[in-house]
Amino acid sequence: MTAPLPYRHLLKREPTQARSRARVEAILDAAAGLLADGDREAVTVRDIAAGAGVPTGTLYQFFEDKPAVLQALAVRYVHRTPDVLGAALARPDRDWRTVLPAVVDGFAELLRREPAMRVLWLHSTLDAATVSLADAADDQLARDLARHLRQIAQAPDAEPETAPGWRVLISVVSSLLRGAFLLDPAGDEATLREARRVATVYAGTLLGLVAQP
Repeated sequence: MTAPLPYRHLLKREPTQARSRARVEAILDAAAGLLADGDREAVTVRDIAAGAGVPTGTLYQFFEDKPAVLQALAVRYVHRTPDVLGAALARPDRDWRTVLPAVVDGFAELLRREPAMRVLWLHSTLDAATVSLADAADDQLARDLARHLRQIAQAPDAEPETAPGWRVLISVVSSLLRGAFLLDPAGDEATLREARRVATVYAGTLLGLVAQP
């Protein structure tokens, strides 16, 4: 059975056939390509349809307007975030001290590789439903990170997975990443370095392995 599209709430109708799903994905791919230069306002529905190789009417069969396309693109990026933690945990040098720097570097690389994601994250207004999905993804990321770090560190005094500090850690990393990419489209290295340091120290306090300041 084909998995439901994560952005189906933004579709006027959900495609049921593989060819229709491919068209919808092509529309999002085209929007991502057009956003790569950072000029969100210059992108039109006609441009997106042309980039996807479909008539404008086909785009309107699935999406209400350009904002709906961009929101769907943002949701697609949100659903890629768990892969960053997975890659950090798969490193051969995995240790609680290396996981957070790897997470910071993983998100930084994703933002470099996907300029449209960077534009949407830094400069676009997301609707309430997309913000809610992003918040839920961050909540899950915090719980997953806590669970894995607790297992890796084998720290008896670690904060439980549900402790608010883990969610604060994700917010701190997100804020520092945002600052790094506002300063430099490639990610300001001084800010990224500080993000790695702060995230590791903060995780250490949550694990009970670093003294509280």
